[in-house]
Formats: sequence, structure tokens, C-alpha cells
Amino acid sequence: MITHFSEVLRKHAAELLGREDLKHLIDKVRESSPSLVDELIPNGMSMGVLHRILTLLLDENVPISNLTQILEALANQPATIKDPLELTERVRVELGRIICDRFRDGQSRLSAIVLDPRLEMELRRCIHEKNLVVEPLKLEKLIVNLANAWRKAHLAGKEVALLADASIRRPLRNALARSLSDLSVISYQEIPTDFGLQPVALVRPEDLAS
Repeated sequence: MITHFSEVLRKHAAELLGREDLKHLIDKVRESSPSLVDELIPNGMSMGVLHRILTLLLDENVPISNLTQILEALANQPATIKDPLELTERVRVELGRIICDRFRDGQSRLSAIVLDPRLEMELRRCIHEKNLVVEPLKLEKLIVNLANAWRKAHLAGKEVALLADASIRRPLRNALARSLSDLSVISYQEIPTDFGLQPVALVRPEDLAS
């Protein structure tokens, strides 16, 4: 029962973070890093934008327990960037170790499903207005291939993520979210430099052919 309850909380964490909860979290950070909070909020960033960024992170199971690190990452971004989606992607790079740690094996290798570079290029050409626009049949085959690779890895006792270039990470994740909501999509740019890579499956353009 406790395990089930924890899983429910994890899956719905983004929905459970309210504005009042965020205020309490900010007040906690202010106790140890007042200058950081004063620099960022409200002049550099509104509470609304920060709330959106944190819910985007939680929606992909990225913990926000180290809020100080997240605020520092946001404070390092150019003031001209206001889009919460872009800011979230930039913060993810700085949180790379936290994001990737659960997929690391005993040799510090990241276990991941990898896309063939030709497929990545093809998917990149399918991005329109930040959305991945792929033929339904092709998308269905991509989902089936990823689901099979993911299931096989889980049967072998491995926690795996789907690896993609930063330029297609979010559009790809959004396209897969409904069918593969628990499959983490991470970018190469998020992998710490001291991590190796352990591919568990390769998805090729031929796998999506009619």
C-alpha cells in the first residue's frame, strides 16, 4: 500500500505543487541563500514562471528537492530568456547528474535506448513550431519499438531512458508522453562528463518503415 501510494504521489507530483507550497519552498531557500532569492524573485522571474518550470520538471520525474541548485541554474541564464520551456531545458542540463543517476550502472555507465543518427536527423526535420509532426503509422511503430526495448530492459532488471539530442528531446517526449508516460527522455547534453554510455537498444529508420 505504501509503495502504491508513493507511486501515485510521484506520478502526480506536478499537479500537487500549489502556489502556496512554492512560497513555503522559496522561504526555506531564503533562510540559507537570501541573496539568491532576492536576485531572482520577483525582478528576474515571476513566481508564475518558476511554478511552471518546477511543474515541468516534476512532470518528468525530476526531483526538485535541491531547489537552491535549481534557482542558481536559473540565475545563471540570460535575462532575455523568458520562455519557461526553454528555461526548463537549460536547467535540466545543470541538473544532469540528478536526472541521469537512476540510469547509471555500477561502472557509471548510462543505460539507454539510443536512436540511430539517421533517425534523429529524420525526426529533427519533422519538428514544426516545437512539435514533432510524424505520420501516425510511423509514430505508432516508433512507440512499439521503444516499448519493446524498454520492456526487455526492465525484464533484465535495468532502469533505462531514451537518449536524444537536446534539439528534439522535448518534442519527442511530448509525442511519446501519452503512450509511454514512464519512459524518461534525456538529452546527450544532460549526461555528466564522467558517465559512460551503455546502449541497450538501437532504433533505426528501417524499424519504422512501412
